[in-house]
Amino acid sequence: MTAVPRPLARPFTPALARHGVVRTTLRLTAAELRLLRREPMVAVGLIGFPLATVLVLAGVFGQAPDPEFGGVAPSDHYLAGYVGVVLAALGLITIPVHLATHRELGVLRRFRSSGLSAGVVVAAEIALGAVLGTVAVTVVLLVGAAVYGLQLPDDPVGVAGWYLAGLACFTAIGVALGSLLPSGRSANALGNLVFVPLFLLGGGGPPRAVMTSAMQSLSDVLPLSHLVGGLRLSWLGTTDDPHALWWPMSVAALAVVVAVVIARRRTD
Repeated sequence: MTAVPRPLARPFTPALARHGVVRTTLRLTAAELRLLRREPMVAVGLIGFPLATVLVLAGVFGQAPDPEFGGVAPSDHYLAGYVGVVLAALGLITIPVHLATHRELGVLRRFRSSGLSAGVVVAAEIALGAVLGTVAVTVVLLVGAAVYGLQLPDDPVGVAGWYLAGLACFTAIGVALGSLLPSGRSANALGNLVFVPLFLLGGGGPPRAVMTSAMQSLSDVLPLSHLVGGLRLSWLGTTDDPHALWWPMSVAALAVVVAVVIARRRTD
């Protein structure tokens, strides 16, 4: 799951920074999206692993209601929860690699010399994450539903709320990691190292009912567990995963603060 973007074709001019914060952020996000269109490996890394894994797991455990999956069909259990897994991949791998590679290639230095503030750069990366996350989640759900079927959400408003909370949480984490790490390779290595156990214990791997007590205790402190639990509760009407909304939102707020502070202090 590696995505290394190319540098921007031309630097931003000082005039861009005078267009206003919102407009500047939107233009910077649009430029990033144009750049990513030339990098198909971004989509492969973000969508490929979650999609392949959820299709395998849903097929292995079947579509009949199972008490070990909270009384719902395992295919529904995994498809609803993998919305959170996609967002975790976005925040732990895709965004950090993208942002750290920008630093490595000198793109962030050009942003700063063009008069773009750290806050604008962070906001643009968060907006970029929102677009990428929404596209990736849509693809995974559509393909999964086409193969296995998927029940309609029990609480659509709740699903939307938890999705936005997860998007905020993991996009902010991704920007913070990308602001901290020195290169795309280091971001990719650390991201995969963290993502795999988080994915396995945070609701993307074995059902909670078969975990040991130690694994369950560790799962309880992971923001992904709460995100997946909230999505499953809203979508399926039941879950045995933790689902405290304040926890991923608190992590998101902390990550944004860290990202802005680091971005302001760095000169590279």
